[in-house]
Amino acid sequence: MNDNNTVTGSDTTRHIDTTTHIEDAGADAAAALEALRVELDRVDRTLLDAVRDRLTLCTRVAELKQQHDIAVLQPGRMQLVHRRARDYADRHGLSAEFVRALYDLLIGEACRVEDLIVTDSDDTAPSHRDDTAPSHRDDTASSERRS
Repeated sequence: MNDNNTVTGSDTTRHIDTTTHIEDAGADAAAALEALRVELDRVDRTLLDAVRDRLTLCTRVAELKQQHDIAVLQPGRMQLVHRRARDYADRHGLSAEFVRALYDLLIGEACRVEDLIVTDSDDTAPSHRDDTAPSHRDDTASSERRS
């Protein structure tokens, strides 16, 4: 390409309109960006559906624990879930800190849901929660629900 935006090839010489080329690139970029956003929206829906499904299963677990007088808090299970998530992060190049924070949120919400089920099933019965184990929930909110 020379200074006046003319490309010279072995057999032909053609003029490139740089203004149109830039606008076309902008339109292409905008279309590509929109396609990526549509894909992100699809992934977000899938992610939220998976969280909903996870909480539905946690509800079933809580109901089973309540029916069979099983302690709500299972520290060994929480450790296993965190270890699996950390291993997944390591294998897939994700931030272990991010995955830990994500699972803290997921486990915290599962504990909240389980507490509601146990509390709603019998307000006078203890929740069978092992209060000596670390909790991933807000202690103030938890103590308010128990009082």
